[in-house]
Amino acid sequence: MDWLGVAALAVLFALTAIALFRSVITRRRRALWLLLIPLGLFTLRWAIYRSHWGELGLGVLFATVAVVVWWFAYGRRLPPPTDDNIRVWTKDDPF
Repeated sequence: MDWLGVAALAVLFALTAIALFRSVITRRRRALWLLLIPLGLFTLRWAIYRSHWGELGLGVLFATVAVVVWWFAYGRRLPPPTDDNIRVWTKDDPF
């Protein structure tokens, strides 16, 4: 059992899931196609090639636990993401 691989997979899946949760709702499908699907395909190919199904399962399990803990500790209190908070800086109003 390669624990460094399990930790790397858990971090990758957790960060990808949090990024997907924090994306704007209207652009969530694009984020899914650009983030989660390639990561899933690459990790599946890695698990098939190396025969590391246990590491993949534990990585996904640890990522799920980390995302659930993040959600209950911090994520559910965040306001929903919107496109309205984008601000363009100009020469007259730099900050």
